[in-house]
Amino acid sequence: MRALVTVAEPGSPAVAQRLRAKQRWWGIAALALAVALALTTIGSAIDARVDGRLFVQSYALTNLVLGSAFVASGTVIARFQTRNVIGPLFVVGGLGHLLTSAATMIVFHGMAVGWPAEVLRALATVVTGAWQLGLPWLFGLAMLLFPTGHLPSPRWRPLAWLILVSGAYQLITGVLSDGSPIPSPNAPSSILSIGLELPSPVIAVMGLTTLVAHLLVVGSLVGRYVRGDEQLRRQLLWLILALLAATVINAQRLVTADGPIMFLLSLVLVPIAIGIAVVRYQLFDIRMVLSRTLVYGLALSVVIALYAGVVAGLSLLIPADAERGAAVTAAIVVAVCFNPLRLLVQRLVTQGFYGTRSDPAGTAWQIGGRLRRDDDLASLLDGTCDALRLPWTIIRRASDGAVVAASGHPNDLASTAIALRYHDESMGDLVVGHRRGDARLHDEDRRTIELIAMPLAVALHANALSEQVQRARAATVEAAAAERVSLQRELHDGLGPTLTSLTFTADAAANLVHTDSEEAERLLGEVRADLRYALDNLRNVVYGLRPIELDDLGLLGPLRQRIAALSSEARDGITVELLAPEQLPDLSPAGELAAYRIANEALTNVFRHSTGRRCVLTITGQDALVVEVWDDGTPTPHWHPGVGLRSITARAEELGGTASAGPTPTGWTVRSELPVRRLPLE
Repeated sequence: MRALVTVAEPGSPAVAQRLRAKQRWWGIAALALAVALALTTIGSAIDARVDGRLFVQSYALTNLVLGSAFVASGTVIARFQTRNVIGPLFVVGGLGHLLTSAATMIVFHGMAVGWPAEVLRALATVVTGAWQLGLPWLFGLAMLLFPTGHLPSPRWRPLAWLILVSGAYQLITGVLSDGSPIPSPNAPSSILSIGLELPSPVIAVMGLTTLVAHLLVVGSLVGRYVRGDEQLRRQLLWLILALLAATVINAQRLVTADGPIMFLLSLVLVPIAIGIAVVRYQLFDIRMVLSRTLVYGLALSVVIALYAGVVAGLSLLIPADAERGAAVTAAIVVAVCFNPLRLLVQRLVTQGFYGTRSDPAGTAWQIGGRLRRDDDLASLLDGTCDALRLPWTIIRRASDGAVVAASGHPNDLASTAIALRYHDESMGDLVVGHRRGDARLHDEDRRTIELIAMPLAVALHANALSEQVQRARAATVEAAAAERVSLQRELHDGLGPTLTSLTFTADAAANLVHTDSEEAERLLGEVRADLRYALDNLRNVVYGLRPIELDDLGLLGPLRQRIAALSSEARDGITVELLAPEQLPDLSPAGELAAYRIANEALTNVFRHSTGRRCVLTITGQDALVVEVWDDGTPTPHWHPGVGLRSITARAEELGGTASAGPTPTGWTVRSELPVRRLPLE
């Protein structure tokens, strides 16, 4: 029996499962090694009786905490994103810090019990070089690859090599140089030390190169934030918050290359923030966290500077024996200025992250001004998103739920729909996407959006009216074109051939006048008959354009004649009633003709298609002329408006009226309302 061997594709689920299993096992191994190194550090420190001060000054504590943070963050990243190389880089760098911490304490233990010098020097080499795998080397590369584990673009490849070369330079020169990082008079130097002393220009060039490399990494982060989408920006905000906090805390060390060692523990925020940004960047509303940090951090910094400045200024103006008074005065000045200053900083920071949502009236005025200048709904939504820093917004029409306008790219995150109403009529909804991390729309955002909902509803109503006008114009053009075609057909097929025949017959009669007077007389008789027929056809065409009776009898007279004609031509059994007042409101010629055409078309449909026995034509009017044709026929279950019903709607809308048709519980009804011409007051 042959064994079937299945080869898995690189992107198949089987390969992904095996990769996750490998990541899990090496992650467990990395955590186990990290725990072993941490326990070795603590155990060796206790055994060598290293006090707390020396434990801190030897950087064992900072390496222990930083290494643990990097390993924990790296294993979490590797666990959830198996192909992201930031996880392995963090694990290697963290193990380097932990190895340095453990080797430092082992050196103290070996010095206490008298280990051989070569062993201590070998451990000193580890102390000097291992920690440089972390922050000085692989961390810079991880920053360049953040957050996807890939370079932003191929043009950043030289910078990656520059970071690697700079880190290798630091490590090699460190283990080859004299001296020891261990704070002890008898501390051993690296076993690889050759007393390396580089020329000052080389040191300056390499230091400048390292600085430029780090600045370029920061520049790449800034560029990605500017060009990135909402997800990338939120991920970068986590890193920005951690770097900002660590930079502020270690500002003295960055300026003077010296400072409290314990402040270095703040660097632990960086791997934690990167781990959250890569795996769960939507855990909290990072914008709110960062804005609050900036508000109170800047306010506190300005207050401290203000207090120091006031005290210094008053000390110059007030005698030395009044220092207490100067301090009290300075405290009062700072207390008075603190709250306005905090509010100012908070307003500026909030505007940077959330736009102008704290000023609903101003935002509504700004967007309303754009509405007055431009009726494009998409540009209005763009202005709303820009003003409030929203990820996306759309306007949805109430009638069919169609998206009328959109700004941004709608996603599967939470959203809030705000009704757009105009004169108690629902025009649609303004759907607003929530910012990442927001479970609901902020109250200030809602108040601002509700203020601009009215102008948006007006714009949506105006667009609907514009679409109706366009449809009415198109229907009017189609109706006019259909009437022209009908007129052309009647003239071409009816009157045209008759006149042509008359011409030939008259010519023949003229030729026979002197030779055959009887035949000429007979032909002239045919000419007279054809002329009467042509006159009848011409009268019908003119009547079709506008019945002459409308001018002589008004609207009701021609309708009575039409009802009589239809009744004589139709089948037996159907009766038509005309219900109308003696005096109708004053109508324009176009309105009178439209009312006649609508009533005529509706009556024609009844006689052609209805199964009923009774039909009622009702005409009423005060503010509007209402023409209604009802019959008691049985409606068909599935019907569609034909040419006749469409022409009724087009005629009514052409004059600014309305028309409707359809089944009712008692039969079928066609109803139209036409505006009445208002006479000027005398």
